[in-house]
Amino acid sequence: MAATGWFPATRTGRAERTARAMPAEWVSGQGITVLRMASAGWSSDPADDPASTLWPARIKGDVVLSQTAADAIGIGGRVALGISDIDLWDGDNALADLIRYGGADGRTATVRTAAAIAPAASGMGTALSSTRIAFRGMVRAIAATDGRGARLSISDNAERLAVPLQPTRYLGTGALEGPAALAGRPKPVCLGRVFNAEPVALGSIDLGNGALPTYLSHWRAVAGHDAVRIRGVAQTATGGAPGVGQYRDWPASGVFQLGSSPDGRVSADVRGDAVPIFVSSTAGIVRRLVQSLGPALADAEIAADAFAFADVDLPGEVGWYRGPQEIGAADAVTEIVAGSGAVLAGGRGGALRLFDPIADPGAEAPAQFVIPAAWIIALQPLPMPATLRPPPRAVAVDWRRNWAPLTDLAGSVVGTDRAQLAGQASGPARAESAIVTARVAQQRDMRLPGLYWAEADVLARAQRWRRWIEAGPRLYEVTTDRYLGAVECGNIGRVAYPAYGLEAGALCVVVGWREALAGRRLTLTIATLPEG
Repeated sequence: MAATGWFPATRTGRAERTARAMPAEWVSGQGITVLRMASAGWSSDPADDPASTLWPARIKGDVVLSQTAADAIGIGGRVALGISDIDLWDGDNALADLIRYGGADGRTATVRTAAAIAPAASGMGTALSSTRIAFRGMVRAIAATDGRGARLSISDNAERLAVPLQPTRYLGTGALEGPAALAGRPKPVCLGRVFNAEPVALGSIDLGNGALPTYLSHWRAVAGHDAVRIRGVAQTATGGAPGVGQYRDWPASGVFQLGSSPDGRVSADVRGDAVPIFVSSTAGIVRRLVQSLGPALADAEIAADAFAFADVDLPGEVGWYRGPQEIGAADAVTEIVAGSGAVLAGGRGGALRLFDPIADPGAEAPAQFVIPAAWIIALQPLPMPATLRPPPRAVAVDWRRNWAPLTDLAGSVVGTDRAQLAGQASGPARAESAIVTARVAQQRDMRLPGLYWAEADVLARAQRWRRWIEAGPRLYEVTTDRYLGAVECGNIGRVAYPAYGLEAGALCVVVGWREALAGRRLTLTIATLPEG
């Protein structure tokens, strides 16, 4: 039995709507109520909250939930949204206004399952506290269907990323709020450690040393501007009033000042957002982005265990920068996770999860699930994604991305500095497989747009991808009636089956799942991992 409802949400989930709050006096009461429905008439217990409340029978057929990230392996990017289309009875036309006006769109949706302790009575009186949350996400739409019906489409909470990244805008009133020409534009965002970003010129501002050319690299405090350049020429840092060829850092305000007017483009190396502390890992900056910027997720909306594991599993300093140009939060996250090939997904309970499809769980890490042959209802092999057919002979990963390539370099900039400041990125670092080269006729490379700072971290990542490819990864679809409502994308487990090379069991990571609630069937898409 399944029940679902929707509640007020903090975001509409539509990227075209600017993420700003209206003054309270402009907002009228919406009279929002909770809509409850079930696959069969169901009532909460008198001791529940809400007490003795009816969930009328509107859900037709089974509720099937699904999520997949299999097509992201090898290219990274945010996982395709988990989606469920639920068919409803609407013979009384009760959903007409919601269909006409989209009043449910963007609202929170919760799907629960309840055991029918008295099947002949349709489970009436079962305690709400005994139900299990199978899925929590957002309503995408309610649409009318044939036969006096409707279809409720819900998605996981990764849909919360469909908002503008930067809600903090320039006022255009001068000083740190920028000149009038910047009014309404987003302030820059700098996360982690970035090379040669182009800050926003705010004009001459007096911060205590007289009116000096001032540049903003981040809308709030940063850890520091480690290098400042004019046409590629490094300026010298000073703690006092800067002179010609010098700059003064004001990290608490995200700005620096030059000692004289520049004769060309100004750029800087920055250790970015430092509120409350500086973070530079992939997991750290993704979490900072989704909590401090557009989506503004609370701690409870982040799967802390998944992010903690990803912080260890995806080592290395990375960085990401965006100037005063519009971008959606989803696009920003996609750029960040694509740099390593990681994936961000909305969890069953509504919390965002970051995971690595080629994770290294370590020899001592316990499996999060184990499915022996006796628990398997069906299993079949699947083809690998097109990005990995045939397997690449080499993995190449860029590092130290140049966020503002310079074409008008001063003549005094020479050698490797000149090449690095003019190029798009350093590298790439490559990890080549002699095994694949010897066995595969069609020779090809896989390349990731890495955002890493150090070459050593990039090389380590490329080598892990090479080891995964050399191990001969395989995809399977396995159906069971165990672990219902429990397994998530990114979980690592072990599966055994007397065919397809799984006789001895295989370590694997979940890259997709589909669950039929009433049918009590869980189908997992798993990718094998190297052992040891």
